[in-house]
Amino acid sequence: MGNKRRGKILRHMLFGFLIFLLFCGIAFQSGCFSMRISDAQWAKRLKAAGQTIQPQFIDIPGGVDRTIHMVLISSADSLPLTIMVHGSPGGAAGYLKYLSDTTLSKVTRMVALDRPGFGFTSGFGVPEPSQEAQAAAVKSIADHLAPGRKVWLMGHSLGAPVIARFAMDYPELTAGLVIVAGAIDPTQEEHPWWQKVVDAPPVRWLVPKPVWTSNAEIMPLEKELEKMLPLWHRITCPVRVVHAENDHLVPIANVDFARRVLTNSVDLTFEILPKGNHFILWTRDEIIRSALMDLLQ
Repeated sequence: MGNKRRGKILRHMLFGFLIFLLFCGIAFQSGCFSMRISDAQWAKRLKAAGQTIQPQFIDIPGGVDRTIHMVLISSADSLPLTIMVHGSPGGAAGYLKYLSDTTLSKVTRMVALDRPGFGFTSGFGVPEPSQEAQAAAVKSIADHLAPGRKVWLMGHSLGAPVIARFAMDYPELTAGLVIVAGAIDPTQEEHPWWQKVVDAPPVRWLVPKPVWTSNAEIMPLEKELEKMLPLWHRITCPVRVVHAENDHLVPIANVDFARRVLTNSVDLTFEILPKGNHFILWTRDEIIRSALMDLLQ
């Protein structure tokens, strides 16, 4: 094949790739794939499941000009609070199945949040790479909904290091953790070539905001996880770890890491699924529910 023909093919491939990115960007920004559910949509979807919600916005402390958007299931204030933290990209909508569960809502108040940079939290598309800051944002919810009381936390994918950092920084407020397909081992964080491509103009202008935001917080994740290495001994609460063997996005090696670092947990169990993938939060939700119920009871 001649150089001219190869060059022509490459140009066509690049042009097609850019058109694809542009199409995705339009679709995301129009709301088709933005992982954002409005409060009106939340109310409609959960009403069908027999649940009522309390959407709220609260300020993030520390002088940061952001507010956190969260969806709270209306339950008795006397019930323990479970905070559900999504991965990357994502939003509170990732926990729709759980918020709809009337069995869970009888034993725990549930709240799902849009993490900084995602959903309807202010600063949509503005990443927050610091795990410490992410954990502080979660604490603002705990302080608002259950002041002075311990809370339970569930985190999927990149939401897992967020709740782990919460337990490290605020052990007095942590009742227990459910880590689902958690990206917690810094040695397992890869750096594929496309990360820098997506992060740089003009591609960053074409990709959907949630995708670029996700990439911008994943790129520094390895260093953030390294900062957490000397802090794992602070986690003494009960922990449930659920992971699938064939998770190709967050390797099963993260479970071995959890075994090594969670030695101070008073009650640590692992549920390793022979079938499933990174999306077990939705495809194997009965297992996740069981792990949460086990902690709560």
